[in-house]
Amino acid sequence: MARARGSNALMALGLEASYGSAASVETWFQMPFVSANLGDEQGLVESDVLGQGRNAQQPGRDAVNNAGDVVTPLCARNVGLMLTLLLGAPTTTQGLAAQGSISFSAQPANNATITLAGQAFTFVSGTPTTNQIKIGPTLAQTVANAVRVLNTSAVTAVAAATYWGDADGKTIRIAHDALGVSGNSFALAAGSSPASNAVVSGSTLAGGAASGGYRHVWTSGGLTLPSASAEIGMPEVPSFSTNYGLKANTLGLPLQRSGNLNATWGLIGQGETPVSATTATEDVQTLGLRKFSSFSGVARRNGAAFGADLVSGQFNYSNGLEAVPTVGRGDGRVGGVDEGMVSVSGTLGIRYSSTEMQTQAENGEACELTFAWAIPATLFALRATVANVYLPKVKRPVTGPGAVQADYNWQGAGAVTFVLDNDVAEYVVPEPA
Repeated sequence: MARARGSNALMALGLEASYGSAASVETWFQMPFVSANLGDEQGLVESDVLGQGRNAQQPGRDAVNNAGDVVTPLCARNVGLMLTLLLGAPTTTQGLAAQGSISFSAQPANNATITLAGQAFTFVSGTPTTNQIKIGPTLAQTVANAVRVLNTSAVTAVAAATYWGDADGKTIRIAHDALGVSGNSFALAAGSSPASNAVVSGSTLAGGAASGGYRHVWTSGGLTLPSASAEIGMPEVPSFSTNYGLKANTLGLPLQRSGNLNATWGLIGQGETPVSATTATEDVQTLGLRKFSSFSGVARRNGAAFGADLVSGQFNYSNGLEAVPTVGRGDGRVGGVDEGMVSVSGTLGIRYSSTEMQTQAENGEACELTFAWAIPATLFALRATVANVYLPKVKRPVTGPGAVQADYNWQGAGAVTFVLDNDVAEYVVPEPA
């Protein structure tokens, strides 16, 4: 008899039209995975019967639980299936966003300007006012100041795009918020007298198109979440089992310099049905694997990249799900899974080079935090944004002659948004029968 091997294991995932019903899955997808820890668990209850002598008595069987983690590669296509399970159906728009950049070779001079969508912004060494950008002590700080001003601009045309800073601290990246050709008319210019020391990518943003890709947007806080079935197959035995009534409770994403980039999904299910042969993979769909890489990850605070100071990061999301401990079912399984309060948290390991984050923590202020990944020279990109992130006041221990590091265990509030750009037309939650 052949032994089961993980290298040959299969996983098929399908969203359910009716909770706890694998039969209601309309479409099964072959899911690439790193590990899966799903399946029923039923413990034993030690006998408490007296009067039968000193020898141990037959134990009873306890309730049935089905919960565990599934680890998947952060794939630009398949991650949309898991995000739909975690957050519900996304809003999907076809098209490509117009993009561009402004790159600086040196600090801009006092009173130098850059112009976006017809609105001039002036760099100043003194206290900035409306449509002015403070020149920081370094070019990276100046770019960070510019990103903040542009992202919070009250000028309608300027607010129609999103801005972020490259990790090199020299470049402002720009993407129009509207997919399609409308963003191609968004004008860019850099002043030369006084010298802005800036070069624009073109006279306008470019690349906007009505087709060629899709943007999927998920937002936290939905009152009800979908459920799924997952079939785990070990064809050597053969052994197949379908875990049904699965809801996604948690997501963990690391921000790291190297190594495989994997997402950890915490799932809570209702039960497992063993079968002698596959019931799902006979007609399974496959979304081609396109993996994001660790090196392309970036974290941005208020749109500005942390740059060389960030050495580690973690993003954790939870739906606060609670299994319903129903009695009287006759099978010992939970009766369902209720949605709870959303929570989002994580860590940032920062080499201590400025007091900006320390000041934010001391003042109890919030910032916007984004974790993002992209596949260079493609349309594939993923970003997770927390609208309001609060930092604890932390120590900055000096432990030797090396760098001093501050480690922040941050907490988020408000909406969490995931945006995925890829070539998948839709992620659909089937309608109840």
